[in-house]
Amino acid sequence: MAVCTVCGNPTTKQCGKCSNAWYCRTECQRSDWKNHKKVCNYPFEIKESEGKGLGLFATRNLHVGDLVVREDPILYFKCGGQALLKSSQLFKEAYEKLERSKKNKITALAGGDLDATLSNLAMNFCLDSSSENEEWRQALRIYYRNSIAVDKAVDESSALYINISRINHSCSPNVQWSYMEDKRTRKEVRVIRNIRKGEELLADYITDRESFLLASQRKEILKIGWNFDCCCSLCSIDHVENDALRQGIQILHDVIPFFGRRQDVEGAANAALQKCQLLEKCEDLKSDLPMAYLELYETLIMLDMHKRFFKIDDALIERVADSREEYREKAYEQCKKEKLVSEKLMYNTKITRLARMGGSNKLIL
Repeated sequence: MAVCTVCGNPTTKQCGKCSNAWYCRTECQRSDWKNHKKVCNYPFEIKESEGKGLGLFATRNLHVGDLVVREDPILYFKCGGQALLKSSQLFKEAYEKLERSKKNKITALAGGDLDATLSNLAMNFCLDSSSENEEWRQALRIYYRNSIAVDKAVDESSALYINISRINHSCSPNVQWSYMEDKRTRKEVRVIRNIRKGEELLADYITDRESFLLASQRKEILKIGWNFDCCCSLCSIDHVENDALRQGIQILHDVIPFFGRRQDVEGAANAALQKCQLLEKCEDLKSDLPMAYLELYETLIMLDMHKRFFKIDDALIERVADSREEYREKAYEQCKKEKLVSEKLMYNTKITRLARMGGSNKLIL
């Protein structure tokens, strides 16, 4: 049973407008309105997701680039969940400083088999399982399972979010979270594929952009890291074709820098072009396309530079001569449409560097 956002009493009553907060009586709802009104109009409701506990579901049709939620963390640490398990006193001190309403929001995130999680953590990190009823220990387990990396490119910081942390996983996501430019701990979630009213909002928990993992590899990572068996649409159907696509993309992804080190720009350009063509066929990897387009754009710039000094296939030069800016424009349009801050910054950083090599300097503002 859910608990009141304010006082922690068991309740079945939700905010009548958004269904995203629980209250046991009118006084509690009124006292929380100053905080709740910031999120009351977001386009989702929290309800039961079959086999997953609670999840976020769209309350209206959503389109690519639409904002789902923007949120500051309720807890933040300059380390990941596993490091906190080894330094649990750090978590305890931070948790016990929180006001009661925030503690209630954290414990309300409990879901799935927390007892199994406790057993695994006690075994791997020597937690005192005899003290499992201590509230802060339960909160630590919740943090371990629900915290999100702030920005892996910078450090191992992690944070817990009341709404964002409720988004369930899919290997074929329809939303993606990103940090904010003015405050890295603040996250926003935006739509990356059109969503119909009533459809669940799903994100990919595996954020490694350098690995195009097969179904068996993803399942193993999710089982170890989050203690669940992935049954998303991509893993529960016949995934042989998708695995073959991913395997081909991975081979091309790995071979592009190999050609670059050998100064085989023609080979790199051909591989980058094939990688983009395969990604365009893979609906669940569309979010990887902007950086793949820019990778191809870079190889075409290099190809143009090298044709003065090396013999380059004339047919290839003719084929790509008019399409170079087309791929840069494709990356620009997708990043602009999805409105993800992290994607915009990666695009602008790469374009700024490529402009010094003779490429376009068209930035996303």
